[in-house]
Amino acid sequence: MVAQYPSSIRSFTPKVDLVDTVFADHVNVLQDETRALQVSLGTTLLASTYLGSFAQTGTWSSLSARLTNIEAGLVTGVTNAPYFRKSGDVISPASGTVGISARTTAGSANLIETRNAANTLRFNVDFDGLPKVGTSEVLYVGGTSYNTLNTKLTAVETIAKGNRFDPFLLAGM
Repeated sequence: MVAQYPSSIRSFTPKVDLVDTVFADHVNVLQDETRALQVSLGTTLLASTYLGSFAQTGTWSSLSARLTNIEAGLVTGVTNAPYFRKSGDVISPASGTVGISARTTAGSANLIETRNAANTLRFNVDFDGLPKVGTSEVLYVGGTSYNTLNTKLTAVETIAKGNRFDPFLLAGM
């Protein structure tokens, strides 16, 4: 009998000891389906064999061949892919599409960090999504520090306008 896998999943009828007669065909069907599964998985499933180049193909001869292709794409990169390599790649999302999104679910770890060769923290986006240089806040419009500074400068300007500078006071006249 021909295996149904991978075209479909075969149904089996459970056998009961001392009640059902087990025929050779019952065992042969199991063997056929097991072989079909093994052929589909391939023999190199547990080995990394990502040599070659990525191909955007709709069907594969085995799961092993498909995984090998995916590894090739991850290692060598894929033009216009929705992901990027660890180094030397540029993200160019389509208009209206977010290139990278970082969101915390809990905790206080930074979402993004840049460090120099000495591993010194330079720029980061903290867990609240606020930019910082090292551990210092970045002054940006709408930020807490910006609003505080703007409020204080407005207050100083108001005081200064109320106390007009008179150069004749300096001259003692």
